Amino acid sequence: MTKRTTVYDIAHELGISPSTVSRVLNNSSLISDEKRELIISTAERMGYCKRSIKRQKNRTIVTIRLFLPPAKYSYIHLFYDVAELIEGIQKGFDNTKVNIIISVNDGDLTLFDSKKLGDIDGCIFAFTMPSAPLETMLEEREIPFVLLNREDPENNYVMVDSIGGMQKLVKAMWNKYGDALHPCFIGFSPLSAVSKRREEGVRTGCLSYSIPFCDEDVFNIDSIGELKEKVLPIILERGYNAVFCFNDLLAVSLYQSALNLSLAIPESFSLSGFDNSPMLDLLDKRINTIEFSLRKLGVEAGLWLQGKIIERIELPLQKNLEGTYIPGGTI
Repeated sequence: MTKRTTVYDIAHELGISPSTVSRVLNNSSLISDEKRELIISTAERMGYCKRSIKRQKNRTIVTIRLFLPPAKYSYIHLFYDVAELIEGIQKGFDNTKVNIIISVNDGDLTLFDSKKLGDIDGCIFAFTMPSAPLETMLEEREIPFVLLNREDPENNYVMVDSIGGMQKLVKAMWNKYGDALHPCFIGFSPLSAVSKRREEGVRTGCLSYSIPFCDEDVFNIDSIGELKEKVLPIILERGYNAVFCFNDLLAVSLYQSALNLSLAIPESFSLSGFDNSPMLDLLDKRINTIEFSLRKLGVEAGLWLQGKIIERIELPLQKNLEGTYIPGGTI
């Protein structure tokens, strides 16, 4: 018998990912026209025949698998409340009954064995990304999925607008210091993609006020311990009067390190975070930050999946939600 052509064969022929091939063959609108035409023509030339997937169109209860990061990423788990996220997803589905199964995103593909767990109608990846094999499997099985606070131009996602949020914090700092503003940004290497966008927000915000800001004003750290030992001494040595932290965890840690040196905030320097984490309520002064609403992310994901699964709406989802500036006592 002649070997059946698969998406992997087409991907190998073109030197691209199997998931991209699957998206095109499943009519995703997120792939460029040029790449789409190339994949379709190659599939036709190689004799590709799409496999029929049996899916129930009228489900009484929709089953959604919610993927969360592995426990080793403790710095992520500090910032989300699963109950809040689930509440948002359920609200997005409105009157549709939804069964949410929570899994750790550890690469286990057997989770989709229908004999064990039943049909999965859709997936949500919160603060994590699917592996390449998992992406391809979801595309082949025509299971819609959406990323939360992770961005991929070829995937559907919902994010909090990191750039716009940081620009609001720059505005707050500028309102205090004016042209005397001397800022720096502390990024977090383990979450480099999000960190880069927040750094970009500081850069563009400073540019809009003609405030000097260059690469030397950016400090990317790999661990919280570097704040006290490496970053804080440089902040004091260079005389920065405004410190933008990647998130609230970094801001809280820097705040505590400053207090241990008998420094006063914001008298020694102004400080901001990002996410509006519950941990901010533990400090004597609340850090100025940007609200990050898990509930809103969940609602958007639920709305899109409900339209995709129940109403068969073929609209892509790539959305940035505006963050709300939350004033505190550190600027």
